[in-house]
Amino acid sequence: MNFIMYRDTTHLVVQGHEGWIDVAGTHYHADHPVEVLFKWGHNMKPDGLCQKERLIAYVFDPEGNRKELSINEHDGESYAVSFTPEREGFYQVVVEQSGIVTVTVDGKHLLLPKKDCDNPLESSAFTQFARAILPVGHDLEGKVERVGNALELVPLQWKTWKAGDVINLQVLYQEKPVARATVNLISADLLGAGGPLTKETGEDGCAGFTLHQPGNYLLLVRHVDHTERKEGYYDQCRLTTTLLLTVIR
Repeated sequence: MNFIMYRDTTHLVVQGHEGWIDVAGTHYHADHPVEVLFKWGHNMKPDGLCQKERLIAYVFDPEGNRKELSINEHDGESYAVSFTPEREGFYQVVVEQSGIVTVTVDGKHLLLPKKDCDNPLESSAFTQFARAILPVGHDLEGKVERVGNALELVPLQWKTWKAGDVINLQVLYQEKPVARATVNLISADLLGAGGPLTKETGEDGCAGFTLHQPGNYLLLVRHVDHTERKEGYYDQCRLTTTLLLTVIR
């Protein structure tokens, strides 16, 4: 097997890099292999890759059963994750990354705890969840179960999204609604037209977007927990969650 070279940009998590899952289709079929790609960068623009050793991947079947998945090299800008669904319904793939990053006084970004760095300025524990909801079967519509990640974007329903539809979501942290969270709707094709669309959640943690144009989008939320700290290791916990959204005509 050929070794694939990639540019390691894991440390750019401190500057806002995030992971997301890219898919090739709008639906899949039972007993046929499914492959999705994990990508790394910012606002759906790949920028190298994060270290594969920091990632774990898993899939939830329609009944909520979790299965661990392998992460395989694919090319210099993505990793591949695959599984074979056994029945129809909504499957959910998650790729999770966690670690600690420290910013030093002289501007270095080190993937080390605070105690192991010279002249540390600030250290953050980070956890990211990249998620995709995959319909197995035709014309599926209905509720999608929570997967239980610490930070989660929960769509109130899922279906084949079409231009003109409205998608409503709820942001949860530790299973509780997050008020005044900023939800970003990102399209790599539309970034030149003013950047991501943003909505702020209400007291119930909910926000909605009208999907005006077809294309591939990314829903993104960030959250910082300043109460989550460990002496000598990190000063706060930074979480990011992304959810892929495909809109057709």
